[in-house]
Amino acid sequence: MAAANKIFSKVDFDKLSVRVLAVFAFVMLAYNLAACWKVYREVPLREAASRSLMAANSGYFYDSGLAEPLAVFALKTAVFFGADHDAAVRAEGLAVFAAVTALTLFVLRRRCGAIAGLMATLFLAANPYMGYYAMQGDTHLYALFFLLLFWHYFDPAGLTVRRAAWAGLYGGLACLSRLDAAWFILLAAGLSAALNFRKFDLKAAGITLGLAFILVFPYLAYQRAQYGNFFYAQELGLRRWANIDQYRRAPSAPMATAPLSVPAFVFRDGAAGAVRGAFSGLGRSLAYELPKVVYYKLIVVLVFLGFYSALILKKDALLVFLAAAFLPVLALAPINEISSTGGITLRYYLWALWAFCSVAGLGFQGVLEWTETQFGEWVAEKEKTILELEKKRDKTQARR
Repeated sequence: MAAANKIFSKVDFDKLSVRVLAVFAFVMLAYNLAACWKVYREVPLREAASRSLMAANSGYFYDSGLAEPLAVFALKTAVFFGADHDAAVRAEGLAVFAAVTALTLFVLRRRCGAIAGLMATLFLAANPYMGYYAMQGDTHLYALFFLLLFWHYFDPAGLTVRRAAWAGLYGGLACLSRLDAAWFILLAAGLSAALNFRKFDLKAAGITLGLAFILVFPYLAYQRAQYGNFFYAQELGLRRWANIDQYRRAPSAPMATAPLSVPAFVFRDGAAGAVRGAFSGLGRSLAYELPKVVYYKLIVVLVFLGFYSALILKKDALLVFLAAAFLPVLALAPINEISSTGGITLRYYLWALWAFCSVAGLGFQGVLEWTETQFGEWVAEKEKTILELEKKRDKTQARR
């Protein structure tokens, strides 16, 4: 018995559990990647279907047609080395998915702890929607990779000039993956400033936003020169959304084709309609889309525990990420893009999915720490009781 106790005392169970979880997460990621390649290999590309044409017509990095340039450039590079267009889109998507999963552990380990990072990594690695949209070459995953790096460096508590420059670089690359990532960056900066106003370095934040804008501006200038509008492709997308919404309500009404600005899109039904739509989208997202994209119902329970842990432990950065990822979706959420089920496609919730998995990981870590504390107290109490019984027994034997 003593030998067994000696052996167990030398085992570092914390490190062992971390390693076991890391191996399990890697296995789940490998399985998900292989399964998605096998199951979704023949599913036609949707958003990325025209990317090969844009890559073929691209003369330089920012010359990407009606799509953001980074994914187009990545495909053009793969094709230059002889890759098949369709296979390259899917393989690059899976590579980005794997990179996002690995990066999750890196960024969360520092901010929330090793167990929280590993569990969030595991939840992401096992999520089938991440694999499906990776096989579609979805640019939300490209942007998510750079947004995670932006979030890692954009820490209000220690935002030095160097870290601000790195944050600006990755923020710019996120916007060059999907220009709507700018809403995330602006919301994250604004919410961080509001929550940490005394510690917030406005100069460093200005460097971040300025560098990101410098990287993105040539793409905006390209659209201005090519189409006469700095945001032509994005506003054309908003017109498509407005027409979908209008068609669902009035199929016979004439459809406009001109690009639609962000304010015109948000207030297309007036201020009251915008507020009503936001609350409608919030309710639908929380009741249907978010639980669906999370996929595993246990994670929903851990999310609630994670919110509690984040508030108690003051993990504001994680809640800022969730808010910045989720709030912009509310403008689209009330639109019935999918005629059979209603709502919008789940790819628009991938950034919020990452935040939910991270909060769930923090919740699991909180439950584990609470369990360890309670178990430790129970063991200490039992040991105290045993010692008292042994003392009484010794006294009884001494009297005899």
